[in-house]
Amino acid sequence: MATVLLVDDDPNILRPLQLLVEREGYRVLTAQNGETAQAVAAIESPSLIVTDWMMPHVDGIELCRRLKDDSATAGIPVIMLSAALPPHPDEPLWDVLLLKPAPIGRLIGAIHKLLDNPSPDASRQR
Repeated sequence: MATVLLVDDDPNILRPLQLLVEREGYRVLTAQNGETAQAVAAIESPSLIVTDWMMPHVDGIELCRRLKDDSATAGIPVIMLSAALPPHPDEPLWDVLLLKPAPIGRLIGAIHKLLDNPSPDASRQR
């Protein structure tokens, strides 16, 4: 069973997302900030990470940078959720960008696509 790590500082978003992703048959882990998410990713090696961009302390972009810089987590696909268009990094740090409020069908579709049809070079877009 694939494991999805959901990262958002808003529990009113995190809990419903958790229920929706679990309903799709995935094991779900959650973190309310980037630091916790980084630690969970290092320990649990999730199949996919869905993260919010705007979080206090370690935001989604910094989380993606840290994941990419660590050989143990560099290959984990990432979906970035954001209420605003994040700054364009020099090199892609995530595989999919969805703007909030993202239709649930698009998020679930992106999760299925990344987990069910991984590209041969999944780390290329982070």
